[in-house]
This record gives sequence, structure tokens and C-alpha cells, in this order.
Amino acid sequence: MVNAATRIEVPHFPEERISHDFLLGGSVVLKQPVDGYRAAVDAVLLAASVSINSRRDEKILDVGAAVGTAGLCVARRLETAKVTGVELQDDLYALFCRNVMENDLAVRVTPIHGDINDGRLPLVAESFDQVISNPPYYAGGTRPSNESRAKAHQEGTADLKDWIAFCLKMVRQKGRITLVHRADHLDRIIGLLHGRAGDMTVYPIWSKADADAPLRVIVSARKGVASPLTMRRGIVLHDEGGAYLPQTDTLLRNPMALPGF
Repeated sequence: MVNAATRIEVPHFPEERISHDFLLGGSVVLKQPVDGYRAAVDAVLLAASVSINSRRDEKILDVGAAVGTAGLCVARRLETAKVTGVELQDDLYALFCRNVMENDLAVRVTPIHGDINDGRLPLVAESFDQVISNPPYYAGGTRPSNESRAKAHQEGTADLKDWIAFCLKMVRQKGRITLVHRADHLDRIIGLLHGRAGDMTVYPIWSKADADAPLRVIVSARKGVASPLTMRRGIVLHDEGGAYLPQTDTLLRNPMALPGF
């Protein structure tokens, strides 16, 4: 295996525009833009939903990796994981490269710069055991003034249909794709997966215990499998005052699996 460090060229990014943050109790160092896209809890929970049960689960693709948050958290927790991350935006890709190097994970995490709509993207169909993604949440509406944030959060040349189609294209038969997305888009996600992936698990993420509806959902399914859907109880993030509940706080501060996965 070629050391990934020999393939990574780290573009320049002005230091005054970078914040230095820490995830999973400091086990993951994360450089990200001061103003623009910033990693959220969603990416950490997505990473916590990934499991490796055999060597047939180890090769993982993160689609829309941004600064590498989910993939780095997966690689830190799962020592046999081999992660490739695809990111379109130049500035986020630059920080993704730096984060890989500074976390000393270049042997197991490979950044790729490119557009999922570009047929020249150096990825082979059905070559991954698992594909994870945190697709843009918004199809339209008021566009954020910060261009990086707008591209990360709003569907552009690739909508949710394109993202799911790309994930399915990249994962092997009976391999798993896992998405985190808005709960009110669950019907879209199930519809786009129907007939193409099954053994589906829906895991709600609730902001508070008394919330009328979940804020996010993690949806996990296996390509080419026809088993029925399972609805999990999910996880509640905050107490009545808005602070993280002890279980959630422990999960966010430690490299551990999401309960139920």
C-alpha cells in the first residue's frame, strides 16, 4: 500500500481565517474556517454510526467531506478503517488535507478534490464497503451571504437525488450507505432508496425530549438488499435548558459508537 502522505498536496490557506478546534475529547484536531462552513454535531453522530464487523467493512467513502470531520472521527475510533473523502470546495479541501496530516492519519485517510458530477473523479464504482454522507440540507430559499456556507448547506449542481445516486454507485453490492439529513426530508430519502437498498435503519435525532418531531435522521441501508425497515428510538441531544444530556456529552467527547449501531 502506498503511503497516502506521499500523494497529499496541501494548498495554502491564510492562518488568520482558521480556527483550531478539538473533537472526541481532543483525539481529533480540526482546523476549519472562522467564517464559513463549520463542523456540526451531525458529522460526529454520522461517524459514530459507522461500524466495522469484518474486513469487508473497512473501505469507507465520505461524500462531501468538507474539512474531513466525519472521516477523521471514523478513522480515529476504528483502527482498521481506510477512509477516502471527496470535497468540492477548494478552501475546505485545503483544510481537509491539513487535518489529515496533523492528526497523523495520512496512511488511512485520503482526500480527493472534485465534483461528484465529474466523470473524471478518480473513484471506481462499487469499490467501497461503506459510503457515508452529510448532504446539503436545503434545496433553495434565502442563500447565506458566505459562499462557502451556502455551497455546503444548499443543493447546487447536485441535488439529494444526485447525492444518493452517487453513494449507491460507489458502494459495492450489499455494502452500506449511511446519511444524516433533515428529518422532514425522510420521505425523499426513503423514496430515493426504494428498490435499490434495503435492510434500512432510521435513527431519529431529537433536539429535546418534548420536541414534536426529530431535528435530524440518520438513515442507513444496504445496496441490493430487500429486508424491511427498522425504526430506532434514536437519541435526544439537549435537556430543557439547552445543555447536552450526559449520554450525548459522553458520546461527543469520546470515540465511541452511537447507541443502537
